[in-house]
Amino acid sequence: MTNRGMRTLGWLLGRYMRPYWPKVALLIGVSYTATLLAGLLPVLMAPILDLALGRGVQAAPPAGLGGLSLNNLGATFFHAVGIERVASPFKGVVVLCLLYVAVGWLKAGVDFASYILTLWIRTRAGAAMQRDLFQHLLGLSMGFFTRQRTGELVSRLETDTRSTTTGLETIAGTVLTAPLLIAFYGYLLVRTSPLLVIAAVGAALLHWGVTSAIRNPIHRFAASQLEIFAELATRFQEAFLSIRVVKSLGAEAFEFKRLARLLDESLRRHLRFGAYKHAEDPARAAVNVFVEAAILSLAAWELLAGRLAVSTFFLFLYVGRAVIAQLGLLGNAYTQMQTILAASTRVEQLFAQQPRVRDGAETINGFRDRLALLDVTFDYDDEPVLDRVSFEIVRGEIVALVGPSGSGKSTLADLLLRFYDPRSGTVTIDGRDLRTLRQDSYRRLFGVVPQEALLMNASIRDNIAYGREHVTDAAIEQAARIANAHEFISELADGYATVVGDRGVRLSGGQRQRVAIARAIVAQPPILLLDEATSALDSESERLVQQAIDRVITGRTSVVIAHRLSTVMHADRIVVLHRGRVEAIGRHAELMAASPTYQQLCRLQFAEAEALGRY
Repeated sequence: MTNRGMRTLGWLLGRYMRPYWPKVALLIGVSYTATLLAGLLPVLMAPILDLALGRGVQAAPPAGLGGLSLNNLGATFFHAVGIERVASPFKGVVVLCLLYVAVGWLKAGVDFASYILTLWIRTRAGAAMQRDLFQHLLGLSMGFFTRQRTGELVSRLETDTRSTTTGLETIAGTVLTAPLLIAFYGYLLVRTSPLLVIAAVGAALLHWGVTSAIRNPIHRFAASQLEIFAELATRFQEAFLSIRVVKSLGAEAFEFKRLARLLDESLRRHLRFGAYKHAEDPARAAVNVFVEAAILSLAAWELLAGRLAVSTFFLFLYVGRAVIAQLGLLGNAYTQMQTILAASTRVEQLFAQQPRVRDGAETINGFRDRLALLDVTFDYDDEPVLDRVSFEIVRGEIVALVGPSGSGKSTLADLLLRFYDPRSGTVTIDGRDLRTLRQDSYRRLFGVVPQEALLMNASIRDNIAYGREHVTDAAIEQAARIANAHEFISELADGYATVVGDRGVRLSGGQRQRVAIARAIVAQPPILLLDEATSALDSESERLVQQAIDRVITGRTSVVIAHRLSTVMHADRIVVLHRGRVEAIGRHAELMAASPTYQQLCRLQFAEAEALGRY
């Protein structure tokens, strides 16, 4: 258990328990109440044994705690409650037994109240941790998500946060209370017979030995197990999200084999973790049996030597077993903390991630003049993509970005949306550097239609209105009409209430694209960005989507990453990219004369059109 790991766990629990500090204080109070009741049980057992074994009420013990021991614990109880003589020992035993049962039942009730209170705090703290971690992850830059596996992030959000908050039960239920009982019981044992304490000290050392032997492997194997759980979550998610690819390639057996190998590894790690974790129980049981036998032997030696009364002998065994049980619980808690520390470390690692694209302090509410890129250079992990790119997009213009695959068109779109910041150069809107603006207010100026239209597993209405809480049904329908989507939506059995499935799988590619166009324009953003929105569509779907695009970009500032000449030819300006640089800027006729890359793109499209015409 490293200091850093404890600081991490303390920071997380402190941060998320703080809003509930009155409840946490109450929980600690309830836990100590249960501890006090547990401490009362041997205090009640002592007079029961004194009466049952014929000792009766002994002489008054020395004043104060300094003279308290198991030899006079019963007498201390009697004199504390003002009893000097018991006429009927059996009735006294019955009354004390009833009191013993009452204290035991009360302790059980307090323990249950402690559990409910812990559950109340833990579930709320866990939900708050998940909420904050989710919000933190959403605020990270796009580059973070390109490096991460979605399934692993989901696993950390769910499994690791839940495992971290279980630390509250361990701390409040055992770590804070067991040492008090061990100290109280130990004091009574020491005051009774220093010789007998040798066995109790031996028990503590043996339990510490068990804990020391397994704590580091358990921490390591717990982290390994959490990692394989994340890997499994990733594999399941990828297989189901890519089910069309899996089935179309007949790859079910391949996926099953991959999963089988992963499950075998998961089984191996789980068994290894379980073997170490649960080897603790028989190890501690063996320690307890050995120590109990030692206590029994030493107590019998003291009894036979006349240094212990019979009642004290039985009470010593009772308290000895109690202190051994508390030592075992404390050791178990220490071992359990290794799993909690492994989970909290993984959670803290995500919280420690910082966005590479940081928010500015200013907000922006509209678009008045122009977007501009000035000497923009960009690379992905030292792989150059754009080199000193400069051009402007004036308000009201339609600007097309064209170029061969890999020329940097989609990267330019990401820079315009400020998913990334350029390595050098600036991107401005109305003369304001994007790095000075809040990202959310800036991006709300855009309506975006990506190359792959991803829809949520929700209704068509909810997908069109996504992120725009106050959009009316009339605005949703108007956007769908403009996007050529209203007709096919109306033909569906549930209309706009139709649930589209994961990623919109229940709709065709053209239908998804038209819903995505409606989503982009429903809030009437001043700027549209369309990233090859007609790629990978059949001819009829492409025609409908292209009609929708032509309709929505008319009279609106639009940036179109296009590979179809029908869109490009109507653009106010065309930016030709080649190997990450701007080769030429102009209209169609100008570029046919000035840009070799543009000429080549046009020749390829005309050749494709002629080939299709022959069929």
